[in-house]
Amino acid sequence: MRQNDWKIIYTNYEGIQKRAVDFLSKEAGKWLIRETGVYRICVLPCEKDGAEIEKNAIVIGLYQESETVRKFVKEEEIPKDGFLIKVAKREVDNGDRIVVITAFDDKELYYGAVSFVDDYVHENIFACGNAVRMVEQIFDRPMRAGSFAESPNFATRSVFTWGHPINNYIEYIENMARLKLNQLIIWNDFVPINAKDVIEYAHSYGIEVLYGYAWGWQVNCCEILDISDESLKKLQRKIVEEYETQYAPIGCDGIYFQSFTERGDEFIDGRLIAEAVTTLVNNTSAELFEKYPNLKLQFGLHSSSVENRLDEIAKVDKRVEILWEDCARTLKFHSKIKDGKETGWWEDRGAFPYSYAPSDVSEDKIQQSLEVTKKILKLRANAPVGLVLKGAMTLDWSKFVSQRGPFVMGVNADEICEHDSKVRESAWREFSADWMQYGKYAKKLLECVKENAQGPVNICLAGTFDGGVYFPQAVASQMMRTFDEDYGTTMKRVARRGYVKLG
Repeated sequence: MRQNDWKIIYTNYEGIQKRAVDFLSKEAGKWLIRETGVYRICVLPCEKDGAEIEKNAIVIGLYQESETVRKFVKEEEIPKDGFLIKVAKREVDNGDRIVVITAFDDKELYYGAVSFVDDYVHENIFACGNAVRMVEQIFDRPMRAGSFAESPNFATRSVFTWGHPINNYIEYIENMARLKLNQLIIWNDFVPINAKDVIEYAHSYGIEVLYGYAWGWQVNCCEILDISDESLKKLQRKIVEEYETQYAPIGCDGIYFQSFTERGDEFIDGRLIAEAVTTLVNNTSAELFEKYPNLKLQFGLHSSSVENRLDEIAKVDKRVEILWEDCARTLKFHSKIKDGKETGWWEDRGAFPYSYAPSDVSEDKIQQSLEVTKKILKLRANAPVGLVLKGAMTLDWSKFVSQRGPFVMGVNADEICEHDSKVRESAWREFSADWMQYGKYAKKLLECVKENAQGPVNICLAGTFDGGVYFPQAVASQMMRTFDEDYGTTMKRVARRGYVKLG
């Protein structure tokens, strides 16, 4: 009976390694501890490193901590910043196998466990003649001996989302970890009252959490703002006070902010937006850094109003990471009169993957995006920089409602989750179809980033995983991690993962 053939050998059951062991026990266990149609209750043994291995085993542990790992793996086989999966034969090849999952750090060890379940198993299913390939068959016969190693192209792979669409923060964070994403940026009008709980759970998977709030940003930034020196000084005092009273106490890893650049014009009341926002950011960040020298600050910069004024943006404090959004875009303003005042919204006229619409792409547009990307990457030498990819589901801005006050984030009823998933189902199918056709352009952009980067680059995906993981998010995340294979192979890798949805 195959249920008695396998066990897990682990080294450490704390922190992220605990998450990795739990993941393996759950995901491999669904193939190993039940017999179809038989009510027989079996378990998948999990034993400490050094335990006897009678037949088959999955060994998981850091190379430097596990004697069992070192019996089957040489140090040079493991990428320094990645993980290794190796399937080894026993000394006497009687069909038993030892699967070794190892790395030099906890997060990569977890990603190794994920890749074994989500990718390696699928790659190595045996097919005989006209037999149907089924993933659970990998354990029905001796597993092929071999190895697979992976390391990331980009060290920071982040997600930006509004907080209130998250119905289940635990599921959200688990999905992020499974996609090997390691930074979560959450924007709220008010700090969630359970903000610390979200941070703690994310940290258990090695995910950083940055909370976002406005540094002069307004919805669509379409109302005329006062950006005089006096007004900027008042705004600076408000920003610092808000950090000290609302965000410093919750222990987040950093602050993400947006300002008044999400516009189609370059001036407000005669003052250059790029110059004014640089003044605000530098003065405010200087005050914060003086008090909190280890604070991570991330400037979510909508580039539409400053893209032609990069000489001013180059002056932004190099301790501040600029996370560029809306690159290579032109915006069309739709005006309307409300309460006797002109208001309206900006319509996105940009190119994928900087645009929300994956189908909004052409060779000319992608070439423009590549040229703008190169300028951004060279702008501040080795200063931290990031780029926001879109084309995944966000909010329906035509029905947007601002949050009315602090709330419990991501602890909604199952009925709410089911409702939201159902409402968005057909839209996700459209997004998925578009990514199948146009996702290659995202790969082209990421290749350009890697070739032209002056230092580490944060690749960010704007969107939500709430209600599950959909194809656009999964394929984008895989390319954010590795884009060395052709796009068709990446699509195949992602599409056969059982948890990934098309719509």
